[in-house]
Amino acid sequence: MRSLAFSLAIFAPLTALLLTSGCKRGSVDGGVDRLSGGGATFVDPIMQRWSSEYKTAKNVEVDYKKSGSGNGIQQMSGKVLDFGCTDAPMNKDETENAKTEGGEVVHVPVIMGAVAIIYNVPGVKEQLKLNGDVIAKIYLGEITLWNDPAIAALNPGVKLPASGLTPVYRSESSGTTSIFTEFLSKSSVSFKTKIGISKNPKWPKIGTGQNGNDGIAGHVQRNEGCIGYVELYYAKKSEMPYAILKNRRGKDVLPDTENVAAAAKGAMSETPTKEPYTVHSLTYSLTDIDADTAYPICGMSYAVLFKNQPAGKGKALVDFLKWATTDGQKFAKELEYSPLPTELQTKIAARLDEVKLD
Repeated sequence: MRSLAFSLAIFAPLTALLLTSGCKRGSVDGGVDRLSGGGATFVDPIMQRWSSEYKTAKNVEVDYKKSGSGNGIQQMSGKVLDFGCTDAPMNKDETENAKTEGGEVVHVPVIMGAVAIIYNVPGVKEQLKLNGDVIAKIYLGEITLWNDPAIAALNPGVKLPASGLTPVYRSESSGTTSIFTEFLSKSSVSFKTKIGISKNPKWPKIGTGQNGNDGIAGHVQRNEGCIGYVELYYAKKSEMPYAILKNRRGKDVLPDTENVAAAAKGAMSETPTKEPYTVHSLTYSLTDIDADTAYPICGMSYAVLFKNQPAGKGKALVDFLKWATTDGQKFAKELEYSPLPTELQTKIAARLDEVKLD
C-alpha cells in the first residue's frame, strides 16, 4: 500500500501537468491552434500543402475540406467554417445573406491559376487548338462530333474522328464553373443569352455532371469522346492532354503560370466595372484579358471571412492568411499555380489589418 501511495504521489502531478499542457496546445499566448476552412476544389492542392507547412512552421492546424465554391460560401456564411474559399466573388445576394449572420465579408485573394480544357479523343495524339466560340458551341450542344468543321478548321492536318463528343461539367455549385462560363459568355453572345455566368448554370440536356475538378478529370480520363474544364493541376495530375486556346489578340497560348501572370497584370491595370467585382475590393476578372500572352481562362481563388472576428480565432486566421499570401506563395509554381503579384500581396496585408478582433 505504501508503494502504491508513493507511486500516486509521484505520477499525480505529472498527469495533471500533461492534461493542462494538452489543453493549451498551440501558441504560448493561449491562441488558437486549429482553423477550419472549405469550399473551392480549385485551391485544394495548394491549401493541403499550406496546411502541412503551416503546421510545421507555426504549430497551427488548418483543416480544409473541398466541397465546391458555393458550399464554401454557404458554410462560412453560416459560421460552420472559420473561412470559405471560392473562385467567384460573392454576389449581392450571397453578401447580404452573410451580412445578416455576421456582418461585412472580406475577400482575400490567395492564389491564381488556369482552367485547362482537357479531352479524350480516340486516335488523336496531337495537342488540339480551340477557341471560345467553338467551346461555347460544344457546351450549347451545337457541336456534337469531333470532326465538326469548326474544330477541323482550327486543327488543319489533324485526323479527327467522326465520333461523338460529350461535354462534362460540374454537378455542384462551382467557382471553376463561374470562371469557365464567364469566359464563354465573353466569347459567345449565344452562350451569354442562353446560359450566362453562373457557379451552377442550367446546362442543356447533354453531357454529364461530375463533382469537383478531380471528378471531371477522372471522368474524361476514363471515357473516350469527353471534353471538360479543370484547374491546371488536375489536368497535369490525370496526365490528360489539354488544348491550346486562342486569346483575345488571336494568339495561341497554353495554360501555364507565366500566361496566368500576364492575364493578372492586364486585369489589375483596370478598375473593375461589373458585378460581382465591383461589390468587393481586391477582386478581379482574369478571363479574356487583352494581352499578347494572356491565357483566356484564368481566375483567382479567394478566402472569404467575416470582417468582425473573435479575438483568438480571428488573430490566428489573419496570421495564417498573411503567411499564405506571402511566404506560402513559394509553393505555387510546383503545384501549377501562379503566385500573387507583389503589389497585390501588399494590398492584401493592409486589407487583413482591417479585420476587427473583438
